[in-house]
Amino acid sequence: MPNKGLNRNLITWHNDISSWMYYALILLAVSIPLSEFGMSISQFLLLGLWVFEGADKRNSGSSDIKQQSLVWRVLVNLGCKFRMLFNNPAAMVVVSFYLLHLIGIIYTSDLNYALKDLRIKLPLISIPVILATSAPLSLKRFHKLMLFFVFAVFSGTMVSMYVLFTRHVADPRELSIFISHIRFSLTICFSVFILMYFLVKKIYTNKTAVYAMIAGVMWLLLFLLILESITGILITVILGFIFLFYYIFSLKSLALKIIVSLLLMASIIPAYRYLDKIVIEYSTPAPLNIADLDRYTEFGAPYLHDTSTYGIENGEYVGLYISMVELRHEWNLRSNLDFDGKDLKDQELKHTLIRYLHSKGQRKNALAVRSLSNKEIRHIENGIANARYVEHFNLTSRFEQMAMGYHNYIRSGDPNASSMMQRVEYWKASAYIIKHNLLTGVGTGDLDYAFNNAYNELDSKLHESFRKRSHNQFLAVFIAFGIFGFLWFIFTLVYPGLKIGKFTNYFYIVFFIIIIMSMLTEDTLETQAGATFFAFFNALLLFGHKRNTDKAEDPG
Repeated sequence: MPNKGLNRNLITWHNDISSWMYYALILLAVSIPLSEFGMSISQFLLLGLWVFEGADKRNSGSSDIKQQSLVWRVLVNLGCKFRMLFNNPAAMVVVSFYLLHLIGIIYTSDLNYALKDLRIKLPLISIPVILATSAPLSLKRFHKLMLFFVFAVFSGTMVSMYVLFTRHVADPRELSIFISHIRFSLTICFSVFILMYFLVKKIYTNKTAVYAMIAGVMWLLLFLLILESITGILITVILGFIFLFYYIFSLKSLALKIIVSLLLMASIIPAYRYLDKIVIEYSTPAPLNIADLDRYTEFGAPYLHDTSTYGIENGEYVGLYISMVELRHEWNLRSNLDFDGKDLKDQELKHTLIRYLHSKGQRKNALAVRSLSNKEIRHIENGIANARYVEHFNLTSRFEQMAMGYHNYIRSGDPNASSMMQRVEYWKASAYIIKHNLLTGVGTGDLDYAFNNAYNELDSKLHESFRKRSHNQFLAVFIAFGIFGFLWFIFTLVYPGLKIGKFTNYFYIVFFIIIIMSMLTEDTLETQAGATFFAFFNALLLFGHKRNTDKAEDPG
């Protein structure tokens, strides 16, 4: 039966080991968005409690067992737990992905990095083993655990807002100070759909709780826009459409299905027109007659009008009205970074300056540099090439940046101005490595070495600071373990949910879609936060709660 309202005390304290394991799970859940140290501590606590769970005297059956030593009871209990694990095919498949990394050590050349990778990904084996062989949570405890996670995510957004209002934030990614902004956006997205479930299913019916959850959903959606996480926004939108289509097909009236479907399709048109307008206006310049342009600055220096080198932004050629002599002189008076050197992002500083002045609608001359504030000088030194990139709550600038990056990449093959185009280079390098290591991959620890060689052999235009790994978990696994390891990874993702019948469970479906989509554009499991987020919720939703939490699975 649904709870009538949020309990004043979310936890009723008990002293049995199973309850202490539950408290450790709460600590782990709240640490995922807030603390890498908390993630580590909570897992050690879980492991210690797991060893003794079921071995304490109060849970022992006969008097003979009670008189046995604690060490013996622990050993017997662990034997039972591992028999339970070995008799659980789904759990063994989940655990096998970590074992794949152990196999990859055999033929890796960088043992130090391999051991570091194994340490980061330790949650992929420890958490599934613990949750698959421990007492499952009740429905009530499961719901409270999910609420604690949502509260932690909400707290993280409050800290981010404090950072926004008290510090100089040049990039929205700086708002996420505990974990990477991409991983943080995944936790926000999951939290939104957790609250949606509680609202639709009326798990908590107290008016205050309902209003708080509605406000929570609205705030988290707004914060995704503030964070400007395209990945998080896209996943949220896609999940929203999936559940809307589910709702449409659940309608009994054919006429109503058609009407709602047409309204849904109609809502897509404005979004498409908005994005199309940005791309066209941003990358299509107005007709230009060079003869009509001014030839000299106010101080008599000649202007350069270059329509090929600097590309197009805001529907205009960036390379118009450039006086290199004046820019060099004035910039070197304002900054310790040399005009002909690099900015702090390892980009040509003069290019960054020219683009920044262009974004402000100014000519690239002495007067324009003099008009820059000290704060703007710092922006340019830090590699910010567009004044709009530092505007908060401005998602349009993100799309413009992507459009500009795509246009420059198509025109000149330069991927450095856009993270989206950088990913294209990452995927090209990944394909190159896979082609030369198709069967076995390069091993657990040799990904960095393989990518460095690939970029050099492909003569990539990526700057050294941008030469990263695949930014795609599937490609990362393929590179490390070859085609058979890649296929096994896919199997470990799909089989456990099918075996246990979890693809009818709302929470599992939402989590599965979030993880799979994130893996398409990110190395989701290559950081402690990402590996822990995946391992914890994957194991919790597969093994960690009683089957009665699978009732009434649909979100509507």
